[in-house]
Amino acid sequence: MERVACHHCGRTFRIWRVESGRPVFCCTGCAVVNGIPVDAQGNFPVNATLVSALAAGFVYFNQLLFWVLTALLAGEGKADLAGKTAMVSLLAGAATWLVLTGWLLRASASRIGDWVVAGLALAIGIAGWAAGSLACFAAANGLLLGWSVRGLFKKKSTPKPDVTI
Repeated sequence: MERVACHHCGRTFRIWRVESGRPVFCCTGCAVVNGIPVDAQGNFPVNATLVSALAAGFVYFNQLLFWVLTALLAGEGKADLAGKTAMVSLLAGAATWLVLTGWLLRASASRIGDWVVAGLALAIGIAGWAAGSLACFAAANGLLLGWSVRGLFKKKSTPKPDVTI
């Protein structure tokens, strides 16, 4: 295993294989954030990563919105309409999970931990669906979304020199 530095945050980590000329990332969060370039004026040029990030955020927001709407309608005794909005929330949750796991498939930085979190989010979502709890599915997708964009919270830096102890 080779010791390398993350192209985005500079954190050193070990990797089995390094392809020359291709950036390496310590996590999918750094890979996703690095895929959204910022020009000198601070503008975000439109690219596939930015569009998929905005789409994931939009669909997750709608999952939360329809979850709250379902709770409000159920509280007013409108069970039929609440059932329909619950279905929309579940479908939005499934779409969010699919987009986020698509990031894991595309990212060259996918690690076992990423798939454990995705599997855990899926298990929590399925358990919530079986129990009729939209909150579980929303929390599961919130966990996966936070995990997927954790590179936003790491400062971009120049790669540190390789240090072996």
